[in-house]
Amino acid sequence: MKGAETLVFSLILENAAGEQIDLTTTANRYMVSEIDGLYPPAGTVSTSTYAGMNGSYLNNAFIEKRNIVITFQMRGVNIEKRRHALYRVVKPSRYLKLYYKTAGIDVCTEGYVETCPVEHFSDKVSGQISMICPDPYFYSTFAIHAYYSQIAGAFVFPFPQSDEPFPLGIYSTTDNIPIQNDGDETGFTIRIEAWANETVPEIAAVTPTIYNADTGEYLQIKGEILKGDVITITTKTGSKTVTLTRNGVDFNIINRLVAGSTWLTLREGQNTFHVTAVRNVKNIRVTLMHTNAYLGV
Repeated sequence: MKGAETLVFSLILENAAGEQIDLTTTANRYMVSEIDGLYPPAGTVSTSTYAGMNGSYLNNAFIEKRNIVITFQMRGVNIEKRRHALYRVVKPSRYLKLYYKTAGIDVCTEGYVETCPVEHFSDKVSGQISMICPDPYFYSTFAIHAYYSQIAGAFVFPFPQSDEPFPLGIYSTTDNIPIQNDGDETGFTIRIEAWANETVPEIAAVTPTIYNADTGEYLQIKGEILKGDVITITTKTGSKTVTLTRNGVDFNIINRLVAGSTWLTLREGQNTFHVTAVRNVKNIRVTLMHTNAYLGV
């Protein structure tokens, strides 16, 4: 009878200054014996009873913050030096980013150090790091991009050596943007860029709209977009923003969201979005960006 399979993983901690400490088993002679908090955090469900009726109704439901606790031992020589190296990265109440990787997943999460006690006077120097993550999700360490543009670049080097014509661009006949989400439902970033070519008028486009082709929900920005403008929309819970970048200066334009707009999200699996504008949709390029989000890893 074979024993349980041993999970091989890497674990790296990083502070706000970008300094890292590798707690991967055997790396720098650290032995991590347990990581608690990799599973989905608890949910809180609030209900109220009906007067004189069976059952109850839902008030709200949400996911609690994540608490990750790392238990480890230090082996070998120069333990005091390594303990101070740990304290340099892991400081109570300070920001900490955790990178966790296995054969099947490569993710990170952010939080703040709660405690970091380390024993001094024992044969096996052991310690424990507790960090609180207000955002309960783990996020993949790589971003996924999907693009919309009615003119798709096709300029390829080297130049053809014949006199036959070759394309500088390809005209797109679809305004759909498909994007795959392999994690849990999550917010994402929408980037709307107005072309700055000489052929583009000063008012490049008017009132762009991003539709979710699967649900019918939409997000619409009212008004004119000038040549070279960039509008960045973040729909992630806790950091929802609408920012216009014009001539290198950022402006908050959340007031330009049209009534009825929805903070669009990416559902699990395949998502399809549709781009329109009141005028000149051909003069804008839209990019959807997200990282897969996981409640448990």
